[in-house]
Amino acid sequence: RHKAILNYLKSLFDRYRLEVVIYRALRALTLTAVLFQFDFHLDPYSSVESAGILIWVALMTQLVLFMELPANDLMPLRNKSIDVRAFYTGELRFVLILTAAVFFLQLDLNPYLFGCAAITNFALQSTLFYLWRKYILSSRKSANSRITNRETKNIIIVGAMKRGIKVADHLLAHPELNIHILGFIDHGRQNLWRYRDIPLIDHPDNIHIAIARNQVDFVIMAMEAEDFVYSQKIFQTVEKMGIKICLMPDIYERTISKCRTSSLNGKPVLLYHSVPENRIALSLKVVVDRVGALVVLILSLPLMAMAAAAIKIDSEGPILYRQKRTGRNGRVFEILKLRTMTADAEKLKIKLTHLNEMSGPVFKIKNDPRITRIGAVLRKFSIDELPQLFNVIKGDMSLVGPRPPLPKEVEQYAPWQHRRLSVKPGVTCLWQINGRNKINFEEWMRLDLQYIDRWSFREDVRILARTMPVVVKGDGAS
Repeated sequence: RHKAILNYLKSLFDRYRLEVVIYRALRALTLTAVLFQFDFHLDPYSSVESAGILIWVALMTQLVLFMELPANDLMPLRNKSIDVRAFYTGELRFVLILTAAVFFLQLDLNPYLFGCAAITNFALQSTLFYLWRKYILSSRKSANSRITNRETKNIIIVGAMKRGIKVADHLLAHPELNIHILGFIDHGRQNLWRYRDIPLIDHPDNIHIAIARNQVDFVIMAMEAEDFVYSQKIFQTVEKMGIKICLMPDIYERTISKCRTSSLNGKPVLLYHSVPENRIALSLKVVVDRVGALVVLILSLPLMAMAAAAIKIDSEGPILYRQKRTGRNGRVFEILKLRTMTADAEKLKIKLTHLNEMSGPVFKIKNDPRITRIGAVLRKFSIDELPQLFNVIKGDMSLVGPRPPLPKEVEQYAPWQHRRLSVKPGVTCLWQINGRNKINFEEWMRLDLQYIDRWSFREDVRILARTMPVVVKGDGAS
């Protein structure tokens, strides 16, 4: 157990991540230094001279940090900043997080001056970014003349078919990485074959000769799936020669999922996932789910009490209806609803199966005879769904997500439809705000998958905002 914990801690604090954390911490200190420049009264013993020295130290720190960001072998972190949109998004996010931290820690800071400091820091970073990016773009034109042998990383690509060519295209598109492709090694190509002026230098059996004749820093394994049987021997040869080996993660042809590195009890693995994995946004979603459900539940208690009384007076049977539903990854849980049908609704369903008006495994009929008088009103305005807030607080459901299906319905799903079970089910989703029972089963499934593929916290807020008008109008309910 102790070894597993140690391996987990190592995976969290590897060199690359630790350097990034340190970089972010120094950025925070820099912003604090800029803040001191605007408000000397934070420290009664400070002076204009000491604050001036502090700001110069902050400026130099910013410059050093920006020019010498942590390197991560083949892909230095500083080269990632060439993406303009990603850079500005990261900078704004950094300022917002720091501002939120100041607010929740209740630090006695002047809001106006703090805002000026944040703007100054953002402007400084933007200026440095512009200068750095301009240097990078101009250096591309004379990359071969400016890059020294010490800075250049020499690599050999094992595999000259589809995967190998894809790697070459990616590296050639970014000369600022200072990577020089010595050539390809492949058993399927022959003679003087070349790709974009990159030669075929040898056969895989002679990879040790190719490495010995050249100054090789990395070997990238990009063989096709059918050639993996030969890769073990190549891997062992390169490993014995002490050369770093880079394995491309796209072993399988992906259409939906994304790949990232992970750990299995300390063992490095490649994790393919087709659902959102923004941990900060997902954590925020959980908090909003629990808090939001609790608030709405408290506010709706009088309405639920009146609905419960009406149900009891209108027909015989329990007030709450409990039903087994399928949740995330197929886990079955018990959903709560206010009863809107007669007590023997499940028995009558068998006799009404031939009247089903919904395509697919879902059972829906207009003017269902099992629905009680008060039940029709509760369904029209989705009041019967309010007890599901208890499921949200418990953690079985979310405020926004695909509706939880019946286990019998899941058994009839096509393989592509099972992906809607990859996220936690919700009280509302795109189906509810796009017609509800007016749309067919295929369109319903498509909307759920669209939600999963495009998920963001902003999308959840948008769906919640659009749900209320739909519920009030009773659009698409049956």
